[in-house]
Amino acid sequence: MSADTATLSGVGAVVRGLVDELLARPDGQSRALPIVVALGPRGTGKTALLDTVARRCEEVPHAYLDFERHDRANVQPRELLGHLAFDLGRRWKQFGRLAFPRLWLCMLVLGAPMELHDRRAALRKLRALLAENRPLEQNREAIVDVVRLAGGVAPAGSLKGWPEATDLLLRGLSWYDRRRLVGKMKALPTGAGDHEDFLIEIAKHAQGDDEDRATVDATFCDAFLADLRRNYSGLNRSRRTLNSLILLDNAHTPGGRDFLHALTEARHRAGGEADPLAVVVTSRNWNPEWNESWSPLTRHRGNPGHGRPTAHRTNDLRYPAPRRPSDVEADWLAGPDRPESRWSPWYLLELGALSKEDVVDIAVGSDIHPASRIPRFLYRLTDGHPGGVDGSIAALARQYDAREPGTLRATLHTPVAEPDGSGELLLDRMRDYLLQDFSAASQQELVTASAALDVEMLFHKEILDLRNPAGEGALFKELGDRLWLRAEPGEEPRYVLHPWLRRILLQELASRDNDHPLSWERVHTRCRDHYEKNGRSVAARYHDLALENVDAAVGHLRRPFDGTRHAEFDAATAEIWLAELDIITAAPNRLAKKAEPYEQVEFHVGRDGDELGTTLAWLIVALWISRDPLGDPGGTLDSTIEGGFHQLAQGRGRGSILLHERAEGYR
Repeated sequence: MSADTATLSGVGAVVRGLVDELLARPDGQSRALPIVVALGPRGTGKTALLDTVARRCEEVPHAYLDFERHDRANVQPRELLGHLAFDLGRRWKQFGRLAFPRLWLCMLVLGAPMELHDRRAALRKLRALLAENRPLEQNREAIVDVVRLAGGVAPAGSLKGWPEATDLLLRGLSWYDRRRLVGKMKALPTGAGDHEDFLIEIAKHAQGDDEDRATVDATFCDAFLADLRRNYSGLNRSRRTLNSLILLDNAHTPGGRDFLHALTEARHRAGGEADPLAVVVTSRNWNPEWNESWSPLTRHRGNPGHGRPTAHRTNDLRYPAPRRPSDVEADWLAGPDRPESRWSPWYLLELGALSKEDVVDIAVGSDIHPASRIPRFLYRLTDGHPGGVDGSIAALARQYDAREPGTLRATLHTPVAEPDGSGELLLDRMRDYLLQDFSAASQQELVTASAALDVEMLFHKEILDLRNPAGEGALFKELGDRLWLRAEPGEEPRYVLHPWLRRILLQELASRDNDHPLSWERVHTRCRDHYEKNGRSVAARYHDLALENVDAAVGHLRRPFDGTRHAEFDAATAEIWLAELDIITAAPNRLAKKAEPYEQVEFHVGRDGDELGTTLAWLIVALWISRDPLGDPGGTLDSTIEGGFHQLAQGRGRGSILLHERAEGYR
């Protein structure tokens, strides 16, 4: 199976439908398109998505850049535009060669080593020239004035190749002579580099303060978009039937954010004049600029707390959360009107949640029978995290008995197959990969915080002994910015860690020595005592069960059934009781995975207690183990759970119907 199989499952509507819509030019016209941002934490298939789009669009003018490679994390927009223009300016079979004379003029003029006041004068002239929006060959005299102002004050020999480059650019401005211009660029006196290195180096020489640099970047963006519009006008319109495409990976870096800001501002300055450019980027961090019209993954919906720009559009949705791939068809492909009126200037897509059907398809691609227990096990273990599914399949691939429950229980402690026969444990690989963005101190705090029922405990540093100098909410904010939080549904939002990340962290917590100041037992005890003190008994029993204190859980859950209570066990009571049962039995465990599940239940239930207590104990412990994907992947406890619900329902009033219904789910 390809390494990208899992990461690409479930995004066919993006790779095909959405990208096709972005590239389309109905009636040969450009449309105002949003920047599409694929969001997700590490391992959710963002890079694989861009790679697939690039392969699918190999004959369309496109450019690809990864901000985390080749020291581009802090690249300036003007330098980035040079790289993109060179890629877009290659010869394309149908589309020919796109030319960017305005952009190269900006590079030459703004890159000259002038005094500050001269630079500002040249910049004003250049912006006025670009604002005229006419072919450059019709502004030859104005261009000569701008270049003369720039080049005339440049010290002799201060920028090698400047006179030659200026003369070459001026002689190559003709609309019909671009081929000769590009051919001669290769002969520039660039020293060790080629023509691309020379012009990009000029872009790096732009001087001035922050205001000047922002103005320079704005000018470059205006020139870039103006060149693109010109490339799709006139005689070339008929053969350039699809928009150009820019693919930017890891745009959460400072350089990526600066470029996206510069591009959106340039489009805004265009005053509604569309450009023939589709932009698809990826990010594993939240960008505060999106707060103007979108809801972060960690904010309560419908309470943005700020005004919204009138030009922003989100398909009549009020501050929506990032859309899912399953929403693409309705968002873009349905309805009679053109989709450009629905979204501006962003369209955010959340990646990383494979469906059960997606995981089945991935398993089939690895020669796993779709009806076997493995696809369901993979989905439960990873909660559909694409990287987790890929890693788990790689770990199981080297196990000849991978379909055995005992092997599945040890998945996290199985080596991941490597071509040379070696391999680190899946747990170690996932831990290092998922946590690499966090500092060593933050990683340890995350391990400790994973014990809590939800991330509310991050605001109680005295319980978890958090020592982040930025304050008790710093780690919560970092988790939200890195897209590792989920908002559970309800009247009040309750935020939890992504289940796959939390599963890895809990394994690390369980591995701490008993004498560790923040061991499994000590952390869960602190959490239990905190909830008990604040009257949250259900949450306290959750942590009791994590401490293997089955009696405490039984004592709480038996109250509605005790003979001393005269209230009927009606449907409302049954719903509340089942909800509490679900919370308590979702507690994590550190039970040995080598032991058989039934033996684990027998050991923790014991032999003391009355009939009601024994029935409840068997049901609680069996549910506790089975709800852990690594606890009972073979489903050997299903009959025990089914029988427990049926037995508990006997003679309990109308609420017993709900217990019988729950039992049916384990047949």
